[in-house]
Amino acid sequence: MTGDLLIIKSRALTQAEAGAIVGIEQSHVSALMRNRSGNFAVERLMGFLIALGQDVEITVRQTRKEHGQASIVLF
Repeated sequence: MTGDLLIIKSRALTQAEAGAIVGIEQSHVSALMRNRSGNFAVERLMGFLIALGQDVEITVRQTRKEHGQASIVLF
């Protein structure tokens, strides 16, 4: 589940209300809610989170394994 989706649900926003806040059409919010974020760059998705009142933090550290990994942590 994406951060955008959790925030939209926790704030009980309609897709139209969420779209107005982040500056996209309701149909695009619907796509995000179905985990289809492929049309948006990472920077734009981070902008959506900021518009929804969230801080965004990216942490990069050297891996202890042969291959690195990526994860998203929501607080």
